[in-house]
Amino acid sequence: MHGENVRAYVTLEPGAARPTMQDLIKFARERVGYKAPQEVIFLDEVPLNATGKVDRVTLKVMAQEGAASAGSGSP
Repeated sequence: MHGENVRAYVTLEPGAARPTMQDLIKFARERVGYKAPQEVIFLDEVPLNATGKVDRVTLKVMAQEGAASAGSGSP
C-alpha cells in the first residue's frame, strides 16, 4: 500500500552466518531498487498456513505487535 514501508522476514539455514541488516538491505537494493526493504526481521522459522504457504496474516499481526511495543515505551 502507498505509504507503507517494506519489511523483509528472513530465516537462516542451520550453521549459516547471520548477515547484518544493512548488508541484506544493500543486497536487495542492488537487485530490486526502490522496492528493497527498509527493515529486516530475523525469524527462527517463517509461519505457514494450512496449505504450506507463507502466512501473511500472521506476519502482519507480528508487525503490528512490534510497532505497538516499540511505540509503548516511556520517554
